[in-house]
Amino acid sequence: MLLTLTALSFGLAEAGMSGSAVLIPVLLATLVKGNIVIDRFMALRGVKGPWRWIVLGWLLLVLGLIAYAFQLAQS
Repeated sequence: MLLTLTALSFGLAEAGMSGSAVLIPVLLATLVKGNIVIDRFMALRGVKGPWRWIVLGWLLLVLGLIAYAFQLAQS
């Protein structure tokens, strides 16, 4: 799944897509990949309490800041 999502991200760029058309799919693929890493590699799938939410919140914050910076650069 991680390799497929990475290939999708590269494929969009290679297909000549750019700007906002590629931003949303790449950020969504990154969110899914990050969630897989959090669940499986960091072993936080069954963890109760704040640890899982802190890590997921950090991921969402970073992706949101990237999207915001991209939109500022486009204006």
